[in-house]
Parts: sequence; C-alpha cells; structure tokens
Amino acid sequence: MDHATIFSGRSSGSGSHHVSRHRCPLLTVLLGALACGDGGAMTPGSATGANRTPEAMGSPAASQMEADTTPAAPAAATPPTPAATAPANGTAEVAPTPIMLGAEDPRTSAGGAAEEAAGDTPPVGAPGSKVADPTRESATGPGPFQVLTVTAGLRDGPEYGSQTLHVPEGAEPPLAAVAIVPGFNTPESSIQAWGPFLASHGIVALTIGTNSPTDSADVRARAVLDALETIKAENVRSGGPLAGELALDRLGIMGWSLGGGGVLSAASRTPSLKAAITMAAFGPGAQFPDNQVPTLFLAGSADPNAGGQSQGMFASLPDTTPKMLFEVRGGPHEIGNDPANANGEIGRYGLSWLEVFLVGDERYRPFLEEPPTQASDFQENLTATP
Repeated sequence: MDHATIFSGRSSGSGSHHVSRHRCPLLTVLLGALACGDGGAMTPGSATGANRTPEAMGSPAASQMEADTTPAAPAAATPPTPAATAPANGTAEVAPTPIMLGAEDPRTSAGGAAEEAAGDTPPVGAPGSKVADPTRESATGPGPFQVLTVTAGLRDGPEYGSQTLHVPEGAEPPLAAVAIVPGFNTPESSIQAWGPFLASHGIVALTIGTNSPTDSADVRARAVLDALETIKAENVRSGGPLAGELALDRLGIMGWSLGGGGVLSAASRTPSLKAAITMAAFGPGAQFPDNQVPTLFLAGSADPNAGGQSQGMFASLPDTTPKMLFEVRGGPHEIGNDPANANGEIGRYGLSWLEVFLVGDERYRPFLEEPPTQASDFQENLTATP
C-alpha cells in the first residue's frame, strides 16, 4: 500500500479497576538514598493492552512505509525503540535504549537531578507539577514522581485499540494531560516511553494503539481526540486514581509519523487544545494553515520515510501560532519516540514545550530558547500569540 494514499492531505475545518505500579528502584545505603539514573522512570510499563488487543504488528522501522510506492524493506538500518516484555516473574524487562549520536548518556548525567528530587523536602512549583525550580538537567531526565500505570477500568474508546494510562503519584492537582498515538503499522509500545517520562514530571499521559495498524491519518486524528475523552472520563470515574484531579482545560496531543499527521489534523480542528507535539510527522505536501495550537515538530535528518516533511508543515502553520522545529542531525525515523534519544534533548524539548504551553509553567521557557546541541535544523516562533 502506498503510504501517501492513507494520508488525507489538507486538514478540514466500568470494568474492574486494576493498577500496576512502576517505581524507580532505590539503593539504600548508610549515608542516604541514591535515586537511579538509568532511565527507569522512562521505560514503558509491562502491560500495553487494555480492553482490546490490536492486530499483530511489525517493528516501527521495518513496517513504516516509504513516501513513494516502493514497499518498505523487511529490515531497517536503525532499530526501533525497544518495548518492554514481562517475564514469568512479572517484572518488566526492557532492552537497552541506544543513545543517539552519543557523547554522554543523559540517564547517567540526569542521575544527580533525580537524586536531588528524591530528598525529604517536598519541592514547590507550579500547580500540577510541585517540582522545584527546574534545571537543564532535571528537565532532561526522569522527574521526581513515581508513576502509576492503569490498563483496566478505563473507558473503552471506540476510535482506538489498546491503552495505558500513566499517572504521576503525589503531583499537585489540577493535572494537565496528553494523549499519544503511534505511526503506521506500529503498536502502542513504539511511543510508550513518553508515558512514564511525562508522568514522572507531573503530566498525565495516555498512550494508545490504533484499531487497525493501517489506519489513515484522519482515523488517527479521531483516535487521539477520542483518547482525550477517556482522560476526561477519568476525572469523574469513581474509584479511579484521577477522580476530581484533572485540569480539563489543559489537554494536549502527541503523535509519531502518520500519527503525527493525524495530530496536526486534529489540532487544526480543535483550537481549544493547549499543545501538540509531532515526532517525524508524515504527510507529504500537507498544509495546516488553520492550526492555532502551539506545536513542536521533532524530526531527524536521516529519516528515510518522513525526512524533510516537517519543514513544510512547520512553514504552513500561521505566524500567529507558537511553533518550533528541532531536527536532529543524523536522526532516524524513530528519533522522537523516546525522550532519552539525542542524549536526552528529545525529552528536554518535549517536556519543556508541554510545561510552557500545556501546564503554563514559564520556568521551562529558557530551555526552549536555548538551541539544541545536535540540531541540523532549528526554527522557532515562541513569541507568537494565537
């Protein structure tokens, strides 16, 4: 199937309650607690299913189709983001995540920030975060909150398949939230690393899978908006972990590849959204002049599937819309799928974008104004007013 044919082009106007807890392991020693810096809070939860099981899907790199009519190669040069697997003992195991263009592993460098956040004094910050004054390092690695994952008892959204809710434990309400949709022919696990990462910083995240791996961009737009309805339902679900704790006027969306194209379509017709992020958005020639939602474009210069497309989409957004393009030098199609990629710069810019435009925490704006070290293209229009 021609990948371009499944993109629509221009945008147009209680079951049982089961939770599992994923906590960053602490090694207690005589002189105090040393918080882990290996990215544990950034790894996806072991359970990705919910009320439905999606069809069997290939790996993101192998199954993402080229923009022309040539079928995708059976194997990819760059491995996709690893997904968690659950062995018999029930403990999630995650394959090591390669750090792009590495100099320093951010999961090691961020350990100091994680250790500081694990102290006995409760941090104080903006509503919904309760985070002490952020630093460049603290915005790069996992945040201070433990993450609760919920896969049962959620609303059964008809427009999408699997789902996993990632909830920050102890974060001060009202809480902002995002829904995240994957790309063509890829499962929820391909983008799930964002869920625990954002939740560890105080932002509720619902990662989803699609009803069909070949759903079009328009169908993915409906899916990610339907996922927001599930988030809203959690605010009133009796016995749920988020009852009465959500800021329903602070919702955002994220998507990878064809899911990114769907996010742009959804944002163009939903101006009430506070923020949007695309990762290697796919949509050859697509234009979004009606998009008023602050949008961050994450991309890679070595992307064989959607390379160069983010520039055209970025330019199509009106100058009155806050927008940013961060293309990673040498980054593959999957560069935006894990916050740890590009030495953690993917996570820092993604989190900072959501903190500023979704949460409303201006303390993160300086991190957006600082050019990334690994950019082959960096453009921004931060001062625009929708």
